[in-house]
Amino acid sequence: MIKKLLISGILLATGFAGYGGASWWAGFRIQSQSYAAVDALNLHLSRSWSDQVRLSARAYQRGIFSSESSYVLSFPTNKDSTSDTKREILFINRITHGPFPLANLLKGDFVAIGAIIQTESVQTPWTETLFNAKTRQPFVTGQTRVDTNGVATLAWSVQPLEFRDDALGVKFGGAQLKAELGPQLKTRKGELLLESLNVTDGLTTVDLKGAKVQMDARLGASGLPVGLHTREFNKLTWSSVNAATLELEKFKVRSELKLEDAEFSGVTDINIGALSIAQKKIGAFKLAFSYDKLGDRALSSLLELYHRALTNLAMNALDPEPLSTPEIKKVWLYLQSLLKSNPNLHLEALTWETAAGKSQLTLNTRLNPAELASGGIGLRSNPIDTLDATLTISQPMVNALVLQLLQKPGMPAAKIKSLADREARRLADLAIQLKLGRVQQGKLVSHFNVQDGELRINGQRSTPEPLLKLLGSFIPVRFFVGQSSGGQEGPDEALSLRHLDPEVLGAILSDSDFAYEETRDSDGDLVLKVAPGDAGAHSIEIIFSGCRKDPTCEDVLLRATYSAAQSAPLKFFNDWNLRNRWARVYVNDSGTPILEMDISAYGGIGQDAIEAMVSTFFKLVRDFSKELRAAEKVGSGTPTPTPQ
Repeated sequence: MIKKLLISGILLATGFAGYGGASWWAGFRIQSQSYAAVDALNLHLSRSWSDQVRLSARAYQRGIFSSESSYVLSFPTNKDSTSDTKREILFINRITHGPFPLANLLKGDFVAIGAIIQTESVQTPWTETLFNAKTRQPFVTGQTRVDTNGVATLAWSVQPLEFRDDALGVKFGGAQLKAELGPQLKTRKGELLLESLNVTDGLTTVDLKGAKVQMDARLGASGLPVGLHTREFNKLTWSSVNAATLELEKFKVRSELKLEDAEFSGVTDINIGALSIAQKKIGAFKLAFSYDKLGDRALSSLLELYHRALTNLAMNALDPEPLSTPEIKKVWLYLQSLLKSNPNLHLEALTWETAAGKSQLTLNTRLNPAELASGGIGLRSNPIDTLDATLTISQPMVNALVLQLLQKPGMPAAKIKSLADREARRLADLAIQLKLGRVQQGKLVSHFNVQDGELRINGQRSTPEPLLKLLGSFIPVRFFVGQSSGGQEGPDEALSLRHLDPEVLGAILSDSDFAYEETRDSDGDLVLKVAPGDAGAHSIEIIFSGCRKDPTCEDVLLRATYSAAQSAPLKFFNDWNLRNRWARVYVNDSGTPILEMDISAYGGIGQDAIEAMVSTFFKLVRDFSKELRAAEKVGSGTPTPTPQ
């Protein structure tokens, strides 16, 4: 009997020790994955929002069966703010380790997991007004279930609140997030629901109701999510005492991206159920277009800039800030890069419909590469290789819209109708006089065709002037205007650089707050040694290759060298090279990671292009540093908290 009890006790103790060991190992893995997830999230925030919005680990206390960690989400301080309060949101995670938590076993749940994480926000000086607005309940709460493969299933909620800070008033109806995220955010699937949001400063008001964001995507080689994205809301109203009120109803955008051989293709559908301006109903709009042969790196950079601008617009909806000149130049630079792969664009249908009729535009075009214009804004030549478009305008629809626009209180209805009919006829006559279309069964139909540099309107050769005259006040036409063949072009400073001058690169570095010194390597080539600052590299050099005593070069090598102690699996470096085509990474004989990028001035290069390439290089250095740190933590198995 004693022997049986002893054996049973040994078996029980062994089982308990095994259970504890498995739980401890699960906690170890969760801690490693959490730091990798933080780095991946910060990389995502920098690409879609701002480098200054960061999530950092404050503390991590790991036990055998459970752990507790805290994270801080930091925002940049408003430049106009007089407060010294840090703009921070603090989150506490209470983690129950797998693979078989006792609470789950008691419930009859025998599925192996990595961990169950309970998250809630905690009051900070900056969020004190949120907690005092209604109750002391956490503003954000959620549960995350991590499986044994590192896939996290989230069920989070944000509580409704209403508060006022001086003239700013906010009413938030709450939000729900359900998502499934793969390790390091490489796969993303889920849905965000926002009940309502009203923001006002007394002069401008933005009111949003019933918003929904859905995603089912994976990270492509360039870091861009590939897959399905949907964004929609029931109603959005923007009103101001200084401008007409704008209302959008039943708005929905659905995009699906595919990636093959480093080129994107996809389809996008946009629907606006109803548009009203100044309480006048303008109609419903539908847009369906497809595209292919878009270079992954250029599209990724362009969309990154777009997401940043969209986020800034959302954060400053009451007082939107226009794009700066450097940002506009970047847009044109990325657009010019997209043209290099001769993309195709297909406008399946753009429809505008009211109760009186429907107008429609269809378009198919193939684009050619083109050089940037002087100053880096616009293109120096017409990028259209071929174009085929058909525009159909409903005359009854135009008549009804003109009638609505002319209506004024106190004006007789007969006079309004007479003015509307006359204005509608004038527009139709103008189109016919300019030979832009034919009237058929109450519709003005125009067919446009561009091929071999010639524009045809309804089959007849034509110059673009009549079309530009009609459209000039609605869309930018610089795209369609080629260079003048007559006269001699004046000097173009943006394209006059035939060699790369150290003074030019030095000025760019100084403008970006990078300190540097000039030296020469063993071959006598000039080298600019750049202080890495917060870029994350051990050293950064700009090498004027093969110049010898010549102060300028056609080729320059930009190199970032990391510490030999910064190691990661070779697969990490190979994967990074596949995703980033503008720079390359390799490991030298001593195991030191090195990132390199070339700039060539052969044939001439503009200073704006040089600035953009140098900016791209330092951005890649920062991105690689973040990913390398994440790979180190996963590979070493000995994660350490990010210092606060």
